[in-house]
Amino acid sequence: MTSTQTWTPMDRLIHEQPGTAIRPIRSAILRLDPSSSCFTSTHLLFVRLCLETHCFRAAKPVLDKDIYSFPSTSKAESTRELPCSSHDTSVGFFTGQTELSAPITYRDPLLYFSFGAMIYMAIKDWRRAITFLEAVLTAPTRNHASRIQVEAYKKWVLANLLAYGKVPGSLPKTTASQVAKQVRTLGKPYEALEDIFKDGQSKELDMRRLNAEVQVGSQKWSEDHNLSLVFQVLDAYRQFTIIKLESTYAALPLPKVTERISPDSDNHAETAQYIAMMIGNGHLNATLDKRTEHPQSWVLRFASSSSTGPHAYSERESYEELIKQAARTAKLADHVRQTDRKLSLSKEYINSIKQSRTDVESSANAGDEAPSMPAQTPYDDEDIMGDG
Repeated sequence: MTSTQTWTPMDRLIHEQPGTAIRPIRSAILRLDPSSSCFTSTHLLFVRLCLETHCFRAAKPVLDKDIYSFPSTSKAESTRELPCSSHDTSVGFFTGQTELSAPITYRDPLLYFSFGAMIYMAIKDWRRAITFLEAVLTAPTRNHASRIQVEAYKKWVLANLLAYGKVPGSLPKTTASQVAKQVRTLGKPYEALEDIFKDGQSKELDMRRLNAEVQVGSQKWSEDHNLSLVFQVLDAYRQFTIIKLESTYAALPLPKVTERISPDSDNHAETAQYIAMMIGNGHLNATLDKRTEHPQSWVLRFASSSSTGPHAYSERESYEELIKQAARTAKLADHVRQTDRKLSLSKEYINSIKQSRTDVESSANAGDEAPSMPAQTPYDDEDIMGDG
C-alpha cells in the first residue's frame, strides 16, 4: 500500500503490532474452516507473522492441520453454491466468487510449508518439519529447482539427522528427477556432514571429526542461516551414539560411554548428567546403576524390552496409538475420495475423457495402436488456481 490512509484496521494492526494480529487471524482461519484443510492466502500471512514475531507455538493450531486442497476459481455451475450451503469440504466455499482468499501463486504454498518447517524446527518437532520440507521438495516444477527447494533440501538433511540420526538414501519418490539432482549438487556440504555423522556412528568413533567439520564449515552454515541447527546435530550425534549402544550392550560402564560421546574423556560426571537428561526426556529407556558416589564406577543399564524400564510402553498405549493412526488414515482416505469425486465432475476431466475416446476411435479406424494420454502441463509461476 502506498498510503497509510487506505489501510484497514487489520492492515494497521499487522504493520504496527504484528504479534497482536496473530490471535484474530488464527481465529478467522479456524472459524471459517475448522479443518483448515484448504490453503488460503491468509495461511501464508499467518505463519509469516508467527515466524517473524517468534510466536512459534501460536502457529500450531493451524499448522497441525493438514492441507488437502486449494481455493477453486472454476466458473462451473457445480461450484456456484452459497457459502452458507452444506459443503463436503471447505474448498466448496473458498472460491474466486467468495473472495475469501487472494489468488494463490506457485510460490505461496512453497513459502507456507518452508515457514511452517522453520516453526516446527524451532520447537524441535523434527518429524513434522520433515513432512513440511518434503511438501516443498515434491512440489510440481519446471526443469529446475527453485531456491526455496534448495534451501528446503539443506534443512531436510539436518532435520533427518536430528530426528532419526540418519538421512534416507533418496528423496521422496514424487520428487522431480531434475530437482533431486540439482538440490543434491547444491547441498554437497550438508551431505558431507551427513557422511561424517553416519561414518562415526557405524564405526563407533568419537565426535572429534564431526566437530572439526562443523567448525570448518561454520561460515557456510551461517550464510545459510542453519548454524544453530548444525550445532544441534552435534548434540544429536551424542544422543544417537548412546541409543545405538542399546542394540549391542545390555549394560556398559560409564567411562566407556564417556569415551564415545564426550569431548573430555575424563568428565564422567558430565556424561552421567547428560544420560540422566535423556532418560528424563524419554529419549532413552535405561537406568544408571550408581554403586558408589564416584561416577567412574557407575553402570548404564539398558531396558531389555519396550515393556520394561522407566519408559515401559504398555499394551493400552500401543492400542491407543493404533486407533489414532487408523483415524488419521480414514481422514486421509475421505479427502482422497472427495477430491477424486470433485475432479471426475470437472469440465476439464470430462473434456479429457472425451478427447481420449475420440483418439482411441480414430486410431482404431486407422489400424494404429491407441495413443497414450498427453503429458500434464506443468504449473506456471503465476496464479496456479486460475482458470487458464
